[in-house]
Amino acid sequence: MKQIAFITTVLITSNLTVHPQVALSQNASTYIPGYWQPVAQVADPRKTIILKILNKTETILAYNLVPETERFLEVGKSADVRVDLLSIPGGYSTVNIYSESQLTYEYSAEDNVVIVIVKPGSEGSDHKSVYISPTGRIYSF
Repeated sequence: MKQIAFITTVLITSNLTVHPQVALSQNASTYIPGYWQPVAQVADPRKTIILKILNKTETILAYNLVPETERFLEVGKSADVRVDLLSIPGGYSTVNIYSESQLTYEYSAEDNVVIVIVKPGSEGSDHKSVYISPTGRIYSF
């Protein structure tokens, strides 16, 4: 019985003498930007999201909100795609933007408007789709 009381006293005393240490958040040394890193975030995924596509390539783009029909976007033009995640089964959305040439996307987001600037790409940066997660994070792949 004395041993249990002694061990309990030691444990309680040792917990009182521990000093908290400040831990600073750091990026992992293995972080590499890639397909599964979010590139933008909408303010409120429960509200309608406007995906504004700007064609800065030298070719006509095809695009569609899955499973809608394919549409075409002329060079230098823009198109708005309305996305309502609450009305989509699973709560996520995929918007395909593609052409025969390789593409890269640049993003900017303000509130629930996401601007996607589509430019000529390269083999290492070839994008074909925009994925919007249920939390409103935007991904390219």
